[in-house]
Amino acid sequence: FTIRKFRKDPYTIVDLINFGTISSEAAAFMWLMMDLKKSTMIGGATAAGKTTLLNALAMLIKPEAKIISIEEVAEIRLPHENWVPLIARPAVERWVQNVTLFELLKSALRMRPDYIIVGEIRGKEAYTFFQSIAIGHTGMCTIHAENVEYAIRRLESKPMNIPRLLIPMVNLYVQIERMVRGGQIIRRVTSVHEILGIDLDTGELLSNEVFSWNPVTDKLERKNKSIILERVAQEKLQEETDFLLEVDRRRKVLEYLCKKNLSRFEDVSKVIRNYYYDPERFLMRIE
Repeated sequence: FTIRKFRKDPYTIVDLINFGTISSEAAAFMWLMMDLKKSTMIGGATAAGKTTLLNALAMLIKPEAKIISIEEVAEIRLPHENWVPLIARPAVERWVQNVTLFELLKSALRMRPDYIIVGEIRGKEAYTFFQSIAIGHTGMCTIHAENVEYAIRRLESKPMNIPRLLIPMVNLYVQIERMVRGGQIIRRVTSVHEILGIDLDTGELLSNEVFSWNPVTDKLERKNKSIILERVAQEKLQEETDFLLEVDRRRKVLEYLCKKNLSRFEDVSKVIRNYYYDPERFLMRIE
């Protein structure tokens, strides 16, 4: 058996920004992408902080959204009233049914969730996860991978066997790494990629690195403009600047939380709820 000890108050996105794990701009960008129903995959090695980042980002989802989390070990904790946590159960006795991630994911699709969060995909549940994204659900998950190329190879290989045509259903790939710097162990988001589609001539996946970690300055910096936001603006017949302005607004909200040191689980949840209720009024207050 395994005993795991978890924090009473889970790390929030404010903690991760204060630690330097992620920048406020990148966090605001991912927050908006989740609101736009774009699916996210977080990759990294063992103990890199994948699930911690996943939990911190999921706290930013709209309060009224229905969320279903599926895990083997209960690590995700959310403030949402419509959050349904599902935990896998191994069959320790012959007469006890084995409840796998695959079975839970199939069951979750019948609950009509807005967001499906899978703690980690590693087996045949990956195919069902990608199918659920393809039919309109927004998904979030983690995967063991050293970089985006290795993650794609793992998805296409056994036992996951995801067809390459389905992989662009995941819109964002976030890489987080555990490293030693100045004698201390630190965790950093090293890149944020947009998965844009497939090149019809070569069959290669097209990606766009929006944010990249600079090891000299120890900062996650913007590298390229977002192609997905540009496409969303065209679909919604809006100006791209409207979405860029919204990213900047959310960055201000996160920086306000950091400035006031409001990093507790309940405080972050309350501020996010107030922002969704009346964004203009809330921004006037903090300014």
